[in-house]
Amino acid sequence: MSGVISVNGNITSAEDAKIPVLDHGFLFGDSVYETLRTHRHKPFLFTRHFMRMERSARSIVLELPWSREKTFREVRRAVDAAGLSSESRIRITVTRGVGEVGPDPGTCESPNVVVIVTPLSELPETIYENGVDVVISSFQRTIHLADAKTGNLIRTVLAQREARLAGAFEAILLTPEGLISDGITSNVYLVKGRKVMTPSREACSLEGITRGTVLELSGRMGLEVVEGLLHPAEIESADEMFLTSTTREVVPIVRVNGPAGGQIVANGKPGPVTRALRKAYVQEVDVLIQED
Repeated sequence: MSGVISVNGNITSAEDAKIPVLDHGFLFGDSVYETLRTHRHKPFLFTRHFMRMERSARSIVLELPWSREKTFREVRRAVDAAGLSSESRIRITVTRGVGEVGPDPGTCESPNVVVIVTPLSELPETIYENGVDVVISSFQRTIHLADAKTGNLIRTVLAQREARLAGAFEAILLTPEGLISDGITSNVYLVKGRKVMTPSREACSLEGITRGTVLELSGRMGLEVVEGLLHPAEIESADEMFLTSTTREVVPIVRVNGPAGGQIVANGKPGPVTRALRKAYVQEVDVLIQED
């Protein structure tokens, strides 16, 4: 694997990176993480991601060992050491640290910080031009720790497997009540006329970084933003559908496959609102890149 990995500031190749097997992040998924990307080889919206990681850490009563400033320096150092010609995908993980072979966090020593820098696999333009298929997952989001990005990701792993077996780009997870929550690693939106609708936090959805920017852009464009509870049946009457994520940005959805069969979204083509939001987001990068 090309790229580098930093473990507590020690930068090595992926093959040489090591983490103790008694780390509770490995044993129990007792960790928090953030995934971000670079634009022009600079970590993009780093402070927003770090603030969300702080919230995730508070949710599981984990004290981050590094300040925002130190974490930023170490991320930049790892990106520079990777020396990639492409843009980078960055994953920051903070684990509980080494402890006994039991779940008691009180036995753990100091947290470990892992920064992984690999080439960003950018989507081909045809994805944005033609849109993607998604599948409704059999796995559910629950309200407990819904807004925390922790290392307990087995539902994500199995939902990703479902999507791959179905030949889908992404899987959409529902709440226990059958409402739309979000994608495996994305937020989901329906468009009806000039209205952009997206699941609220009550639907167990994560407050995505790209989501916040897209909703702000929607408001600026004169679109009505509605955060609420959405049922999958509403897809049938939607004019457009799309998803957003840090590494993929704004991606049109043109078909949703579920237990009852496939549902084409409107005319099966990316709509004008989705295209306009993607264009606006790409332009906004020039402004947002100046934040850090």
